[in-house]
Amino acid sequence: MNMNHLTVILKPTNRCNANCIYCSAWDPGKNKGSSTMSETTLEILFERIEEWVKHSKRTRKIKIIWHGGEPTLMPVDFFYKAIQLQENLKNRYGLEIENNIQSNLLYLDREKLEMLKRLLSFNGQRRTIGTSYEPLPGIRMVKKDDYTAEWEKSIALLKENNFPFGIVYVVHRQSLENMDTVVETLLNKFPRIGIRFNPLYKEGRASSPACKPLYITPLEWGDFLIKLYRTWEANDKKPSWQPLKDFDTFHFKKDCRMSCDHSGRCGTTHLGIDTDGTVYSCGRGIDRKYKSYGNIHKHTISEILKTPARIEMTNRSAFLQNTFCLDCKWWQYCHGGCPMDAAINNNNDIFKKSNFCISRQRFLDTIYKEPSH
Repeated sequence: MNMNHLTVILKPTNRCNANCIYCSAWDPGKNKGSSTMSETTLEILFERIEEWVKHSKRTRKIKIIWHGGEPTLMPVDFFYKAIQLQENLKNRYGLEIENNIQSNLLYLDREKLEMLKRLLSFNGQRRTIGTSYEPLPGIRMVKKDDYTAEWEKSIALLKENNFPFGIVYVVHRQSLENMDTVVETLLNKFPRIGIRFNPLYKEGRASSPACKPLYITPLEWGDFLIKLYRTWEANDKKPSWQPLKDFDTFHFKKDCRMSCDHSGRCGTTHLGIDTDGTVYSCGRGIDRKYKSYGNIHKHTISEILKTPARIEMTNRSAFLQNTFCLDCKWWQYCHGGCPMDAAINNNNDIFKKSNFCISRQRFLDTIYKEPSH
């Protein structure tokens, strides 16, 4: 199968130096295998990519998103090895390879920062580091230190080196109860920083009874987005808040590439590679261990793309458009939502709508009334 773009979510380690209540990536029952990727697995991955590129007529760009666990717990030499393997591919095939990273940024030091400067350099610019922030206490924690204090030390180091970063904020029960405080803090501390708001979903540690007091309902998520939008639209210079910006740009300009969970195309563009080389649909597919596509130690990328599980994923959008979502006027804004949201709430059946569809309908019906044509 030929394509001109592939996004690989790469998990080099399942280990983490934080202890967050709502972590979706950590589940001791699902992480009994390898916790750290070997250099051999890393080398095999790029051998597979080279095989695929060599026989593909269209592939010109690969995006690698380093995820975890906490990826910066890997030795810096591991990343320099990855950089060298990428440079080899670029020189041989003229391939564009872009790296992004999602990190909690705890205990960032200058050695790691120098590595990130090289890893995240793309066409003369630095790619944005994705991180997470929580202004409310008792949610994101480390064993001995103050999470926020350690995180802010790393942010100061990024700013000192003119390194861009963006924030993911997970919306939970306490967020709803303290919404004014949360939004005001985000506006004041990060007025020009991109922020993505995600609802808490019941995966990994977040599926345990200890996290139950933080759960929110889909309708509460929809109401949160409506309130957030009212604050957002009142700003003369609207901050880059997602998914609000994407929805607004798509509604009024029709020229926005929606994020993976709203695009309906994630099955055709994304792969997730676990620490042992097992392949899934994406990072969330790895977290859930949802229907492996194979393993790079045994299978080529061409073989992986033809597996029944991957074909199911690519067919999901068309199926929903002609069944459950047939009469939905907001289809182009949502495309049935994230397959993993559907899997979590429908006994691993991705051929159902995301449970957050009613959230989006509530938001879209309130804010836009009718779709833009």
